[in-house]
Amino acid sequence: MSRLSKNLVTIYRTERLIARRRLGVVQQQTILMGIAGIAALSAVVLLNVSLFLAFQSSMSPASAAALLAFGNIVFAGLMVLIAKRRNIDDEVAPAVEVRDMAIADIEDELEEMTAEAKEVVQAVKSIRSNPLGSAATLLVPLINLLIKSRSDK
Repeated sequence: MSRLSKNLVTIYRTERLIARRRLGVVQQQTILMGIAGIAALSAVVLLNVSLFLAFQSSMSPASAAALLAFGNIVFAGLMVLIAKRRNIDDEVAPAVEVRDMAIADIEDELEEMTAEAKEVVQAVKSIRSNPLGSAATLLVPLINLLIKSRSDK
């Protein structure tokens, strides 16, 4: 398998891995948000009833309800912060690094191939002016290409 095809396979696999991890994190966040919502709802209902009855004996019903509402908002905010704490970038950083290295390697290989193609074109153009002297100039890049193709296999 050549370097180019290996790098393309690497890029494809890392992109799939990155997508899977992002989907996994989103699924986990959704599950945590759902659990937090259910827990918060049941806890809020039971806590509100019990605290309202307890606060009503020492303060007015309106003050007791306001205090409970504030506590509910704080609790819900804490649940959301816990669920959002997961960071996708930390989990996919190694895969992104491998993908970027493969892309850089492909770019380098394409630049080398472009330079070799330019040498061959230049050698073919020089045949017109000096047919005998440019035969060696034409053969050297072609031999290099053959050697590289054999060594990649």
